[in-house]
Parts: sequence; C-alpha cells; structure tokens
Amino acid sequence: MSHWFHRNPIKPTEFVKFELKGVLTTDTCSKICGELRLRRDKLVGQFKNASNDLDEVTKEFNEYLRLFAGFLTEIQSSMADLENKDAGNKNSKLIPLIRFKWGNSMLPQTATEVSDTWFEALSMIQCMAMWMTKHAASMAGKDEVRESDAKECLQCLRQAGGMFQYVKEESARLSGANEVEGSDFDPKVMETYVLTATAEAQEVIVARAIEMKHDDGLISSLAAVTASIFSKADQCLNNLPDESFARWRRYLQLKHHFYLAYAYAFLGQKQLSEDKCGEAVRACKQGIAEYGIAKEMAAMYATATGPGTRIKPEQHLFFRRIEPLLNRHLEKAERENGFIYHQKVPDEIPELDVEATYGLAKLDSFKYPPPAELWNTAVYSAFDLSKANMPDFTKVKKSKSKLEPVHEEKIYQTEKDPSNSSGCVIA
Repeated sequence: MSHWFHRNPIKPTEFVKFELKGVLTTDTCSKICGELRLRRDKLVGQFKNASNDLDEVTKEFNEYLRLFAGFLTEIQSSMADLENKDAGNKNSKLIPLIRFKWGNSMLPQTATEVSDTWFEALSMIQCMAMWMTKHAASMAGKDEVRESDAKECLQCLRQAGGMFQYVKEESARLSGANEVEGSDFDPKVMETYVLTATAEAQEVIVARAIEMKHDDGLISSLAAVTASIFSKADQCLNNLPDESFARWRRYLQLKHHFYLAYAYAFLGQKQLSEDKCGEAVRACKQGIAEYGIAKEMAAMYATATGPGTRIKPEQHLFFRRIEPLLNRHLEKAERENGFIYHQKVPDEIPELDVEATYGLAKLDSFKYPPPAELWNTAVYSAFDLSKANMPDFTKVKKSKSKLEPVHEEKIYQTEKDPSNSSGCVIA
C-alpha cells in the first residue's frame, strides 16, 4: 500500500500501584487491584511497539478495561438492573480513590493529573487509539502488503476514530480537562484526531478504488472528500501554537493538497471520456499544481517544529508514485485535444464533486466493555471507603513534575516500488 502517515508520540504515564490498603477488605478486592497493576504495566509496555500483534494488544486492552470497570460505574445488583437501560450508569464510589498522571501527545513537557478514574479510562482509550493508528502505519509500510494487511489497516483506523470520538463525547465527565490548551483533552485536539483517523481510512478506500479501476468520477469524488476532511482537521489546529503543532499541521496540509491532486487527475480522466477534452486538460494541470503544493508542504514538514514522525516524506514512495500518474493523465488529455478535439482550455479551476454517496469510510462506534467476572455486588461493596484517605477532589490540572517520554520502536516504512499506478497494493 505504501502509504505514509505522520504519527504523534504515545502518551506517557506514571506507574500506578493500585495500593488502597484498608479499603481492600477481601482477597478478591486485593486480587482485582493486583491484576490491574500488572495488566496496566503490560499494556503500557505493548504500546511502545506498533508492530505488536493486533489481536494480542486488543485482548490486553479489553481485559484491563473490564477489570477497571468497577472503578467507573456502580456494579449492578440484579438481572432486573441488567435489563434496565439506565442501570450501570451511576458513578462508582471508587472514582476518586486513586490519583492518575498522564502526559500529552503534543505537549511532551506538560503532564496532567487528577484523582478520577475516568481520567485514567479515557486516557488509556486515547492511548489505544493512537497505538492503532501506528499499527495501521506499520501495516501500510510493509514491503509486501497483502489484502489482509490492507483490511487490518482500514479496521485499525476506523476503530481508532471511534475511540477518539468516544473520548471526545465522554470528556465532559472530567472537570478542567479541556482547560489545558493543546492537551489531548483540548476539544480542538480531540476533533483533529477523529478527523485524521477518518481521512486516513478514506485514503485506504481511495487506493482500493484506484487499483480496482472503479469509475473515474467516483475516484475523483472520494479523493475530493478525503482532501476536504484533511483540511477540516488542519483548521481545528488553526489557533494552537506552532512550536507544538506546526509539524502535524503541515502533514494535514500536504495530505489535503495531495488528494486534491488525485481528485483533479481523475476528474480529467472522466471529462476526457465524455469528450470534454479542453476541460480535461485544465483539470489535469490543476492536479499537477496541487501536487506541487503538496511537495512544498512536505519540505516544510521536514523542518517544522513539534513532536512526531521525523522523515522526509517527499522522498517516500507515497510521493514518488503519484507524479508519473499525473503526467500520464495530462499527456493523454493534451494528445487527444491536439489531434482530435481542439477545444479551448478554460481558465477557471474545475469544480470537484464532494458529495460522494457511497464508498465513504465509517468509524466503528466504541463501547466500554462489560465488567470482568471478578466483579459482583458483594465484591463492590467490600471496598470500604471508611478506611480510605480521601484524596484531592479538584479538577484536572497541570502536574508539577514531568514524565519521561515513551521510547517507541521505529515504524518501518518500505522503499520497495510496488510497480503499479497508485503505489497501493490492496486488491
């Protein structure tokens, strides 16, 4: 598939002991906390390597959330409660017992903390979503990308987008979380993650449409929609400081213009098939112009400030493969116009269709998994709050201490040429 994706750093976090001393009045209570400590540490470690097995990481992630569920919502007491849609939504009495500290993907020097288990859960879901986008990048960057790899890449991006959306919707639970500008709970940052995952899922769909030789008009429309989503993501970051966000913005901008190039190129092909040869020449020339802007943005990306992937994307196969395609489309349109049609090439930039009705990527909705089997009403009741040292109940705030950045394994990106029209092997 040979797609290239910018990736921000995984969120760092402080080790959590889950030590509640006198609060744990039974062996089962102690077992839950002991397992949470071990499972959390293992899961955080797995996030360091994007090439880890998807099923294994997903299993560990779900098991941790299920075991953690009793710290978020009250455990139901009967089958009648289980059948009641409103049951299970009451906040757990255990929410304020542990103080969690998390870093932010875009603010490596800023950690935030609060005694609220929803802060932990939402941060962990964000981290999983970020890992899944990195895993998608590792799938797309292989030397040989099979159809199963492409499907896994698309699956990861759709699921990650759904997780980001879930966190965005549930973040209102955290007082003060959105007050730290540029943090992972800043509404602008959360929306950018949602849109970026959506746009990248669209990229996989566009690539497949090209390789399956679908209608040129459909490919143009899908590419135009993809470009539009990247542009919306960029606009979300418009007022955030360049020292932290310039690199991410340049990525979104270069992808915006890159897919405009594709949209115009295939619009030109469609117009040529309709004997609109002059318009086809104009569309293809606009595609080449957009590609030129994308290359400029790629060069700016390479020197931009901010965290994230540091390569020269204009040297990547993702960029090298589109230019011949654009030139072929233009040469064909100009040749046909010169020999047969002799139509005037209009000055106006052609209008793209951004109203594609099918072939669009849909995010997979995320639902918090049900509590683990260890939880029941007796176990929940056995956590004795009268023995707790009640913590600070204030809102999410900046931590006075810093967290070490996560030392992640580098995501491999192939230099092998797949020798096809789009640079994508998805069929």
